[in-house]
Amino acid sequence: MRDRFRRTARFWAHALRFILLIWKVDMYLYQSRLKDQIIHSVKDVHVHAEQGVYADAISGMFNVPFGYSCDAIKQRISQTLNDLPFHPKDHFYSQEWFEASAMLLGRAKMDDGALLYVNSGSEAIESSIAMALEYHQRKGNPGKRKVICRKHSYHGATLGAHSITGRNDFQELRNSGYDTIRIHPPFAVTHQGKPLEPHSASDVENIILQSGPEQIACIIFEPVNHLKGMRQSGGEYLAGIRELCDRYDIVMITDEIVTGASRTGDFLNTHRFGVTPDIVALGKGISGGYYPASAMATSAKIASVFEKRGPWIPYSYSHTYASNPVSIASIHASLQVLEQVESSGQLSRLIGKAAGLTRELASNERIARIEASGLLIGLTLDERLGAAAGKKLEQLCFERKLIIRGEENWACLAPAYVMSEDTLTEAFEVLNESIDHL
Repeated sequence: MRDRFRRTARFWAHALRFILLIWKVDMYLYQSRLKDQIIHSVKDVHVHAEQGVYADAISGMFNVPFGYSCDAIKQRISQTLNDLPFHPKDHFYSQEWFEASAMLLGRAKMDDGALLYVNSGSEAIESSIAMALEYHQRKGNPGKRKVICRKHSYHGATLGAHSITGRNDFQELRNSGYDTIRIHPPFAVTHQGKPLEPHSASDVENIILQSGPEQIACIIFEPVNHLKGMRQSGGEYLAGIRELCDRYDIVMITDEIVTGASRTGDFLNTHRFGVTPDIVALGKGISGGYYPASAMATSAKIASVFEKRGPWIPYSYSHTYASNPVSIASIHASLQVLEQVESSGQLSRLIGKAAGLTRELASNERIARIEASGLLIGLTLDERLGAAAGKKLEQLCFERKLIIRGEENWACLAPAYVMSEDTLTEAFEVLNESIDHL
């Protein structure tokens, strides 16, 4: 009875705050999406909110691979907040900084490379491009300043990241620092109302030669294209881009903010195909989603142009909260949990289950394409369902207490690595039912 009274009181307290917020309209919040309801709590892979309990099949925002109840990460963060919440950065560092960095570079297969910690995916992208430009400047090639990027892509929310992003709802933003060359992804898409033919590695080479290799600093892309329902770039294409970068002294940057931390099976998606970039942008899952943290990892080739003082590379690219003790603790703990999830077989079993469920769902005639890259599942809906079918599908799933991501004519899932096979099966059943109701 007492618990029931508390729940009722809590509900009316939230309702009163919401009513007062609406009534007093002299305050506004900028948001990319309008919100639906007040959230109460999260547990495991479920969200408890005003209108019920929802199964989260996109891991927060692709950033909570171990669910919401990972005590190992929570306890490490709590201990660090208590003992070392922050410190003057000009003179001091923590031992854990080196331990976490060695693990992260090792997993990226850049053991003899270098790391720069930042706070968000957008910052990791900005720092990666800045590093590519700095690399060529220090090599005596200041004319190499152009950035090759895809017409259909997403790289972040800052102005620099916007300037290399290609989205149907973004204008072709340009920042004076980034002179871009736009290429097509290696699969057919419709971009801003126009169909684009896929570009092969050979097509990309022709563009490089037309533009002048001596002017091109880097190429940046997502190995799994988020914006078209998680489209995987093929191994032959990735190897071809790697070869072109080596041939023309172009820095290869991969955006693995979504795909990194073993989301697609290997720690980096490109590792599945035996390819390692010169620079990789990491974020989201590397901290388990429990604390804002991201990183730029570079190969030994990139690090070689810098003077080294012991383990340090002097580089004036500083953010106040970057590499703070709590963020480092979250990364270190998350990498340790990842190793446990991998060694136990949990991750590989769930990837296998997702692959099987994806094959079964492919029989739905309303799906034009579906594929699973590890625990990234993406689909394209039949064009007869309309250009906004993906968004409608997201809403239908939400009404059935399942959280997915849908835009335009595509949708995707990114379940947590610790989701049970039963919960994953239920998520696919709800997804299939929702597709049938489009």
